[in-house]
Amino acid sequence: MVVAEGRLIGQGGRKGPVMTAPLGATTRRERGEPVDLEQIFRAHQKEIFVYFLRTTGNRHRAEDLGQETFARACSAAVLFRGDSSVRTWLFSIARRVMVDDIRRRGPASVPLETESPGPAGDPSDRVAIEQALHALPITARESIVLCDVLGLSPSEAAEITGLNANAFRVRLHRARGQFREVYGDDR
Repeated sequence: MVVAEGRLIGQGGRKGPVMTAPLGATTRRERGEPVDLEQIFRAHQKEIFVYFLRTTGNRHRAEDLGQETFARACSAAVLFRGDSSVRTWLFSIARRVMVDDIRRRGPASVPLETESPGPAGDPSDRVAIEQALHALPITARESIVLCDVLGLSPSEAAEITGLNANAFRVRLHRARGQFREVYGDDR
């Protein structure tokens, strides 16, 4: 799809979806330079998948939620104003997808999968970390995943979750404390 001046005007050619905007503004998107949505999705696909995998504990659910996120992002591309980074915008959509999924299906109730992407390490430690993470309430788990797994700043994570930065920092601090209690400080 091609979006120009806020209107859907057709396919973007061989490369996939392209987003453009009115000329005469300051950002690349505002100046009307094409932005390849497929390129954006490829750049953020793994992070979005890891976000869902770590918060749901289920690979298939994470894949489905990732697809739903990118489908919604395609639909919402015309609404992206550039007030935040594309990464923050995508994670905001991903969070709404997750909240909708939890409302519809409830929290993940399937056994935690131990196979996960990430650096090699002692498999028993990874399993213990994943189990401790999934023992936390969803808001605590999400805070840790956003900042400590995906490396977002507390300010970015606050914007994604809809909290002010100080409230998010408090949530993150409490979540880390809960994680230490579940995982154990002596490891």
